[in-house]
Amino acid sequence: MEEYIKKLLEQVRFQKAHKAIGDELRSHIEDQIETNISEGMDRETAEKIAVEDMGDPVETGIALDKVHRPQVAWGVIVAAIGVGLFGAIIHFLLEKLPSSSDCGINIIGNITLDNAGYYLYNVVCGIVIMLGMYLIDYTMVAKYSKVVAALLLISYTIKNFAFYKRIENFDPEYWNQIPSVYTSIESFFSWSGPCIFLLVPLFAGILYKYKGQKYKGLIKSLIWIIVSGLVATGINNQEFRALVIVICLLVELTIAIEKEWIKVPKVQSITAIWLLFTVIPIVLIRFMYDNKILSLTKMNFVRSLFGPATSKSRAKELLSGVKTFGSGSVSYMGGKITVSTLNLISSRIGSGKCYMITKVAVVFGGALAFAIITVVAALIVFGFVSTAKTKNQLGMVMGSGCMLWLAINAILNMFISFGMLPAYQYTSFFPFISNHKVVASYALLGIILSIYKYKDAYPQHIDITIRSKTKDLES
Repeated sequence: MEEYIKKLLEQVRFQKAHKAIGDELRSHIEDQIETNISEGMDRETAEKIAVEDMGDPVETGIALDKVHRPQVAWGVIVAAIGVGLFGAIIHFLLEKLPSSSDCGINIIGNITLDNAGYYLYNVVCGIVIMLGMYLIDYTMVAKYSKVVAALLLISYTIKNFAFYKRIENFDPEYWNQIPSVYTSIESFFSWSGPCIFLLVPLFAGILYKYKGQKYKGLIKSLIWIIVSGLVATGINNQEFRALVIVICLLVELTIAIEKEWIKVPKVQSITAIWLLFTVIPIVLIRFMYDNKILSLTKMNFVRSLFGPATSKSRAKELLSGVKTFGSGSVSYMGGKITVSTLNLISSRIGSGKCYMITKVAVVFGGALAFAIITVVAALIVFGFVSTAKTKNQLGMVMGSGCMLWLAINAILNMFISFGMLPAYQYTSFFPFISNHKVVASYALLGIILSIYKYKDAYPQHIDITIRSKTKDLES
């Protein structure tokens, strides 16, 4: 049997698929041996017949080589690049509107770009990172997930502390003469802010490392979620961003419990976890507000959720004049006064980065806005479908978390764009289109491409423990 499997695997060029194929063949042959023995054959004869029934190892190996070779989703790569180029065209056209103009964004040294140029720069960087993530094995990301996540959380905490101290000790005269040490620290750890979204795919690897544990693993997972939420909130009103990350982590933990990575009672544990992170905080906030412990005016996140409604009404006002194609107009005083939507953008939503979909609908028509939403939704759906088809449970959980992060941000941004929710400053964005988190969107899509690449290579479970070279040689 082992000689047959060895000869068959020699035909499969993709080395990472060997273990999955070998395990599957070995299991199938063993089952057939047991069947043959039950029919009266001795062990040696039963194994010989079972191997012969598998067919020629060379022909079978060539057939499996075609199935288990790395997969490339060329259609998605082309679509992602196309969305970026299409978005760049839209940004360049919108740049001509006074409401969309900006004083410029500095990227490297003295190089300054306007909004459209900055978006195109982010698209190029995002596509490069997407292809880089495709080349990286997602299991390697999971293998070092604890180390990378801890480094990210510590770095972002230091960055926020330095920012707080810099503002606290701000002295204009001293500032102009001698660079503050806190400015240097904040600059050194500035990479951690844009990378905080990586907690989502990293958490899947952390959960997988707890596979087989019981309540100990559950408690450690909850600690990771709480710490990640608190750190991601920071000190600069980033509660909305932290909320999205926490929801993604909770969903990943829910799937992990459902897949029995963490061996605890499923229904009771999942119910308790979601109650802990939803009902209890709401009741606590309400209690503190009713008892004057917290003032609603000091609760930035609560205020952003429930009011004021000015930004919502302005978006609705603009959308009331949207046409299918081209710009529209809004009527006032019973139709006596008609104002073009193009002239209303500056006074209603200005250069707000949250309202990209609103701007597209107002300037180019609802049909184009609908087309953009459809294409981005198709990319996200592809991600969910790809992760659902992969054999490996780690890839399924990691991919689900990545796509959920994009989906939640897209859905909430559409609610903002349609005037159903107030704006969340620069934390809300529409994936791949808004001039915010463009690189992050492409990076997560790159992880999905990596998962899709190995969807037929890895078995249901793999070993991602960090072992020394000696142990690897011994194994």
